Amino acid sequence: MGLGNIEKICLASETPKMPIASFTKKRFIMSKFRPVTFAIISGCIFLIVIAVPYLFAAYTGGTEFAFTSFLLNPLDGNSYLAKMYQGRAGSWQFKLPFTADPGEGAYLFLFYLSLGHLSRILALPNPVVFHAARLLGAAFLLWTLWSYFGALFEKNSRPHKAAFALSVFGAGVGWMLLPAGALPSDFWVAEAYPFLSSYTNPHFPISLGLMLWLLMPPLDSPLSARQMAALAAAALILSLLSPLGVVIASLVLGAELLFRFWQRSPSRAVLARLLLIALPAAPALLYDLWIVRVHPALAVWDAQNLTPSPPLWDTLVSLSPALLLTGVAAWRIFLSGKGETDGKTAGSPEWRPLLLWVAISLVMMYLPLGLQRRFMMGIYIPLSGLAALGLEFLAGARARRYRWLVIVVFAFALLTNLILLAGSFVAASTHSPQVYLTRAERDALTWLDAHSAPDALILAAPETGVFIPAHTGRRVLYGHPYETVHADAMEAAVTAFFDGSLTAAEMQDFLRAHGVDLIFYGPRERALGNISAPAGWQIVFQQDDVLIFQNDR
Repeated sequence: MGLGNIEKICLASETPKMPIASFTKKRFIMSKFRPVTFAIISGCIFLIVIAVPYLFAAYTGGTEFAFTSFLLNPLDGNSYLAKMYQGRAGSWQFKLPFTADPGEGAYLFLFYLSLGHLSRILALPNPVVFHAARLLGAAFLLWTLWSYFGALFEKNSRPHKAAFALSVFGAGVGWMLLPAGALPSDFWVAEAYPFLSSYTNPHFPISLGLMLWLLMPPLDSPLSARQMAALAAAALILSLLSPLGVVIASLVLGAELLFRFWQRSPSRAVLARLLLIALPAAPALLYDLWIVRVHPALAVWDAQNLTPSPPLWDTLVSLSPALLLTGVAAWRIFLSGKGETDGKTAGSPEWRPLLLWVAISLVMMYLPLGLQRRFMMGIYIPLSGLAALGLEFLAGARARRYRWLVIVVFAFALLTNLILLAGSFVAASTHSPQVYLTRAERDALTWLDAHSAPDALILAAPETGVFIPAHTGRRVLYGHPYETVHADAMEAAVTAFFDGSLTAAEMQDFLRAHGVDLIFYGPRERALGNISAPAGWQIVFQQDDVLIFQNDR
């Protein structure tokens, strides 16, 4: 695998004749640890693994480089810090930070605005609070995953531990395609995988944990008043964090309810759960739909915010081997459902919601919708549960066969995340410009934060524009492919300014037309071309190869 791919990363067995009902009575210890000990040890390892690369990256910058806080998807990571900055400044309304004219504020991204307020109250840097929230969110997800699979597999520790470990540490076999120059989605679609979610940001793991809470089995058990209140609160919080998570959970429950009506065995408990989720979440969802249609700048952002799904072959590769084992489980459930009426059949509530979750996500991913890929959210979780069930069917009561199957499956499922971690260490060791600023750049941002007006508009190269709102809160002409209004045109215009395509008069017209207050001119701008300071603009900051110009009007 070449350095280019590493940087991209930074940014058949015979089915035993065993009915489903009987496998839950089998006793087999997956390891020498008791279940709770296994969960604690696995969870601690997980939290250490997702924390150490960031600590290493922060330490290895030395005196020449400043870590920008993100090892995976730094583009979106810096957008989260920009939102936190707005909250730190006291705002409860979000404005697009990467565009010249963001318009009025809106009640969006309240989670990151809240983290910004918390940063101010605690007098801590935004990145520290961000990563603390990320680790706490990861711990919450670990707890809900363990509880979810525990409720699913009851007291059978073998599939319980297998499902938990696979969901927490596993991914697909996208690593197989790296030599061909491909970067499959198990390397970068963070919301689909618990590991990637927890490695990337705080709102993904919290959202996945809340989704599991909403779908916690058994779905048809009566709910106490306290449970109903907790369910409604979880739905409300999820609607503010990740509205699509509420949509997916509601679709799963709706499909389960329809299936029960079709079986002529309707469940009031499932209906009540669906209403407890949909009603509290509805105001936030409706507000989101309304504001992105009536707000001029947000409407453009929404139109640009397209997330098409990867090709079908990519999806199959990125979700296997869990997807293949899910096929085994689904087939065995179907077969055992013929003639068995003990409650552990294809019509039972234990497995059907997982199958519905997978099926609904895969279908929605390829409907003609703008947010196709977002429907991959959490899909690896039901796949992990069904994969553990598939391992049970393939191994039966044969402990040795089970051990070998587990070894093979985990050997294939762990490699993507191991390569991703290795890529993070390479990006940190080589001081990749995607995740590091030079010290001069960082000092220039500090100067901007202290000496420019809060509403100042900065002209900088597209690569620099990613960092300025995150670390100073100042607006830029271009900085993000979604959150910059008319992003493609503005990126081309900014690039033309710095690559020498414009005459001196055209540069002045450009600056005047957009109301630019300061020009940031550092190594990323120099990489586009060499320009002279426009007439009437003076140097107000200079350090090494970084200059900041201000109009002397």
